[in-house]
Amino acid sequence: MEKIKTSIKKYWNWRSRSYGFDKDKSIKTAESWESVLKGLVPGDPGKRAIDIGTGRGQFAIYLARLGFCVTGIDLSENMISQAMEHAKKNALAIDFKIQDAEDLQFKDNTFDVVVSRNLLWTLPDPNKAVKEWRRILKPGGVLVVSDGFWMNYTWKRLHHLVLNLAKNIFRNDSMISARFFLSYAAFQKRLPFYEGICFEDADSLLQEARFKEIKVHDTSCFGTNPYLKKKRMNNIEPLFFIASAKA
Repeated sequence: MEKIKTSIKKYWNWRSRSYGFDKDKSIKTAESWESVLKGLVPGDPGKRAIDIGTGRGQFAIYLARLGFCVTGIDLSENMISQAMEHAKKNALAIDFKIQDAEDLQFKDNTFDVVVSRNLLWTLPDPNKAVKEWRRILKPGGVLVVSDGFWMNYTWKRLHHLVLNLAKNIFRNDSMISARFFLSYAAFQKRLPFYEGICFEDADSLLQEARFKEIKVHDTSCFGTNPYLKKKRMNNIEPLFFIASAKA
């Protein structure tokens, strides 16, 4: 397990500088995400929120703007460094820490809100992670989780990867695809949701962790899928979901 996490951390350390913010996709995407969070977790002074798998701190920034006292955690120290810089540029005080989403170093009932985006797919033990997220939530606290069925068909797309890399060897997206393949290929079968996760599977995880009032939310405010660069595998568009639940 530690070897898997070391490889995952190594990839995201490398990826940290080129990993974009929501506004890099579009201003509308950033505004939509901030609006969604505002609707699901209205902030009050003194309330505590944690962004798990914070990356470069995008969700942590949104939560801080809503008035929360925010903590952001990530396995990648380089991502945490980028997140700290991002928060500083936005003049926001956010407590960023290097931690494992499956083994959180916080006491029970610490946070009013837990959020996590695009993390479940890359966890070796998502069941354990979600139970940890439930543990650190105060009674009645809110979880917001978003992820999707990304169709990470690494081996099925290997020949396409090689061809694209040969054609576009100096393009950044081709290098990202190649590095992703090299990082995840050896242990992808040990990640339960490597190919992606749908709401129904997330719902099962949340129910097993004893979350209540589990709901899936409309994503039409984003227009097209904000994570879609191009259609994949038989022109099927990857789907993503936003869900909330209470402790």
